[in-house]
Amino acid sequence: MTRLRKPTAETVLIINDSKKDSDLFYATRFLVGDPLIYIEHGGRKFLLVSDLEYGRAKKEADVDEVVGTAELEAELRSRGKIARLASIADLFLRSQGGAQKLCVPASMPLGQAGQLRELGYELDCREDPIFPETWLKTPEQIDHIANCQRAGEQAMEFIVETLRSSEIKDDLLHHEGEVLTSEWLQREAHKRLLDVDCSPEQGTIIATGDQCCDPHQHGHGPIPANQTIIIDIFPRSLVTRYWGDMTRTVVRGKASDEVKKLYQDVFEAQDWAIKSIKAGACGKQIHQGIVEHFEKSGNKTGERDGIKEGFFHGTGHGVGLDIHENPRLGKVGHELKAGHVITIEPGLYYPGVGGVRIEDLLVVTEDGHRNLTTFRKEPEHLEI
Repeated sequence: MTRLRKPTAETVLIINDSKKDSDLFYATRFLVGDPLIYIEHGGRKFLLVSDLEYGRAKKEADVDEVVGTAELEAELRSRGKIARLASIADLFLRSQGGAQKLCVPASMPLGQAGQLRELGYELDCREDPIFPETWLKTPEQIDHIANCQRAGEQAMEFIVETLRSSEIKDDLLHHEGEVLTSEWLQREAHKRLLDVDCSPEQGTIIATGDQCCDPHQHGHGPIPANQTIIIDIFPRSLVTRYWGDMTRTVVRGKASDEVKKLYQDVFEAQDWAIKSIKAGACGKQIHQGIVEHFEKSGNKTGERDGIKEGFFHGTGHGVGLDIHENPRLGKVGHELKAGHVITIEPGLYYPGVGGVRIEDLLVVTEDGHRNLTTFRKEPEHLEI
């Protein structure tokens, strides 16, 4: 097994479950939904687990030593103490020579942090992720993300072709004699993701018409003809835990001239941004370039009747073991480095007209980028 995370000279403590905490999974490669105690101390990696998980952890965990917590819990109870996770970690650390300062994630619960301070520890709370090297992907990790993206593209192909083959009756789409709904398409797309060991863990967006104007609206109800349909697919591998992310916008039927212009403007903005991606580029500057492009093309951003319209989200974000991670391309942006995997996803949203978003997933390289997304997006593919 190739070790992903080498311990540092610091004493690191993470108490969480590795299904929720991507840093914990990165450090251990051990997936479990119950709380674990992960410790880096004295140049070694330790994983403290219950008896239930001990055998599997011995086989699977990428650590130097797996420790069962049963004896530690019994020792605490014999002293009349409650066997809290913080207390178990403390007892184990004392058996390893002790520590005064712990490096912990800033997301550690306040109560747990308080217990550790009561036990005498100074806490160095690190902003997530506690292991920032996770932002820079290895070739193997990029392959994992690319495989997830292929799964997303297969699901996208199914959705788009189902929409294309649907019949238009009374301004609604029909499939096999039934009104086609966002929910039905989502379920069928999810089946196809699961067939290739990917999970629709956070759902799939198939939003239509004015639903498109709320960028994270998942979409619901009958799908209308001649209106924008935003399809945003972000599967997670059940095997590697890495994510993919892509978005396309289509219209089944005829798009209005307004929608065609929105699509052309978004397409051109994304094309400019993608060409700007390389190591050393500034995420904030790229985002500002998108903002200026939209303003020059007459697409104003603001608020009407209490509803946001125009371009009011970031241009992109990192993707890896988390669906949204650094680096960011937005009002607050990071310098891009070779090995970052990022989305480029400008969008325009106007209630009464619809919404358009196009999203690709790219690997940043020293002299440019590699686009992991191959699904068609040119303006001639808007109408299907």
